[in-house]
Amino acid sequence: MADGTPALAGLSPSCVVEAVAARLVAEEAVSEQSFERLVELMGRFAGFVSTGQGVTDLAAVTRSMVDEFVDAPTSTGTAPSPTVRHLRRCAVRLLFRKARELGLVDGDPTLDLELPARRPTPARPLTDPEVERCRAAALYLFEATRLPAAWALAEAGIRTGELARVTVADVDLEVGVVHAPGCRSAKVRTVPLTEWGVAQVGRRLRALPSDLSRALTYEGDGSDKSKQAASCIAITDCLTRAGLGSDPAVRPASVTAWAGRKVFEETGRIDQVAARLGMRSLDRTARLIGLDHRPSDAS
Repeated sequence: MADGTPALAGLSPSCVVEAVAARLVAEEAVSEQSFERLVELMGRFAGFVSTGQGVTDLAAVTRSMVDEFVDAPTSTGTAPSPTVRHLRRCAVRLLFRKARELGLVDGDPTLDLELPARRPTPARPLTDPEVERCRAAALYLFEATRLPAAWALAEAGIRTGELARVTVADVDLEVGVVHAPGCRSAKVRTVPLTEWGVAQVGRRLRALPSDLSRALTYEGDGSDKSKQAASCIAITDCLTRAGLGSDPAVRPASVTAWAGRKVFEETGRIDQVAARLGMRSLDRTARLIGLDHRPSDAS
């Protein structure tokens, strides 16, 4: 490897995904939405080979396993569309390419996969019933508090790039708001929690030591890049557990889009949506929540 990093044998597929996700953030080689979708698919592939194939080391993955994942039926039992198959291939191929660069694997069963160019599917806002399903999925372990709190922040409009940097001191449960620290794609702001979110963040605060500087949902000591990767994986975990992983238009940005869509339904103003999500462009805000923006929308 070019940077001299030694190969690490026996690393679990999920650990490799987290390392690769951190690398992608560090390189800033893909857009935020592409990053979220690719990491979500990598995580699903890691679960597929670990649970379904009994693989404990990514180096043991074979070409037939990759083909089976790419061609696997969707959650409705139907064959995957060409777009879905293409996205799955892209994600797995990128996973192995970056894992090789990091010295985490030596081989690559995806080297001869053909990848015809296709237009990526844009993220769509979640529906209210889908958000309810994700809330239930976040509570799959009743005693757990980290994942429900992470989902609560996401549905308040906090982005994956800033989610792990939210601290205990940033929360005001009496008012029901959270200070969003901002990131490359979002401005600093204060956002309201949903009623469900207040309950889950409250549970999380009660489970943590009294340390105002402690991160609310991130338990590691990694870099900002690792934090964003871990946050993306956490939200993706909720989406996958809720049965939404097979929809190419559903990714962590879909939660943000849902939050923005709720603001638009209440106010009818794109500028209010942009303020809630910390977005700098009204056009991008409108596209995120599925609207064709016109100047009059913000008047």
